[in-house]
Amino acid sequence: MTILNNQLLQEAKKPFHAYLLYSNSANYLIDQAQKFSSLILFQNLEKIQHPDIRLIESENLNTIGIEDIRDIISNDSLVPIEGKYKIIIIPPFKSLTEEASNALLKTIEEPSSSSIFIILSSGNFWSHGKAETENFILTTIKSRCRTLFLNSDIEIKYDFSEDDLLTFYDNEIFTKKNLNEELKELKNLLQQLNDELDDHYVQLACFVRLIEICKDIIKKLPEEENISLNFLIVQTLKYFSFALMENKKFDKKLFRYIENIEDSIKQISLGARPLIVLSSLSVGEIN
Repeated sequence: MTILNNQLLQEAKKPFHAYLLYSNSANYLIDQAQKFSSLILFQNLEKIQHPDIRLIESENLNTIGIEDIRDIISNDSLVPIEGKYKIIIIPPFKSLTEEASNALLKTIEEPSSSSIFIILSSGNFWSHGKAETENFILTTIKSRCRTLFLNSDIEIKYDFSEDDLLTFYDNEIFTKKNLNEELKELKNLLQQLNDELDDHYVQLACFVRLIEICKDIIKKLPEEENISLNFLIVQTLKYFSFALMENKKFDKKLFRYIENIEDSIKQISLGARPLIVLSSLSVGEIN
């Protein structure tokens, strides 16, 4: 059983109105946020399902939009039913749109004494420091949150192995479905991309095939998992980006390429068509 992070144990004694929690595991973050919320409201270290603890959901597969945020802050949605606070958890799987970010910022700038926001951001961090990799959180929002880095026991090797990819995807549903062939091909594609960084034709062919494999994986996953094609492609690109940083000699050219990958990740996370974005990436046209 995962225990509550000691930093959160201390925070629960006198909670702040807004938190930004980072970790290298999305599922670990959600588990910690829910246990943290249960401790604040009910002095219980077990996850408690209660209307005063709300994990935001969105009909959009890729983003949390302005209507999702408005639904939270309107109609007395921030008024607790039973506990001292209404706690809102924003998951790491989807990006906040610009409009949603601005609406959230306004709410956090004028905090209610009866509400707590917990924003989650997952990913593996640059070796020289911590960096947000999900949600694309506005600097103004970050400045108004208490930021905590929660280290999980997950270790990613970036060795292009199937087990390493599964660990990075951080979703047990992948192991329950027959995805061995798809994961093997993804592993081989990423290795080829790593070996042929200067060949634009190979890069383009690999990116096109990567999209097709991700489509095949999505078809095998149950709808209730709510995993979108764009999200899966983004996760795969992240793995590739971090693997480059771990395994390559870091020079100016590689740094620019990784920046282009990060730009591609942001565009796809916000709903851009992966084929268009990755076609530009393969020839170095990302701005």
